[in-house]
Amino acid sequence: MPNLTNLAERIIKLLEKGPRQLIQRLATKLNVSRTFLSGYLLALKKQEYVRPKKIGTAKVYFIFRPARR
Repeated sequence: MPNLTNLAERIIKLLEKGPRQLIQRLATKLNVSRTFLSGYLLALKKQEYVRPKKIGTAKVYFIFRPARR
């Protein structure tokens, strides 16, 4: 994946192993704060690397895979 930081690569790898992970669970695994990770995931969403989905009150993330045409 071009132009990704080490943290972004680690996030992508975690999501590949277990998609739809809660932000708090990812933050714990990455040893960063939930607030920091929320902002970081928002940036990755804007770059179309990840997608959020709201399940109940929780927001979970998974890898963005564009539909093939």
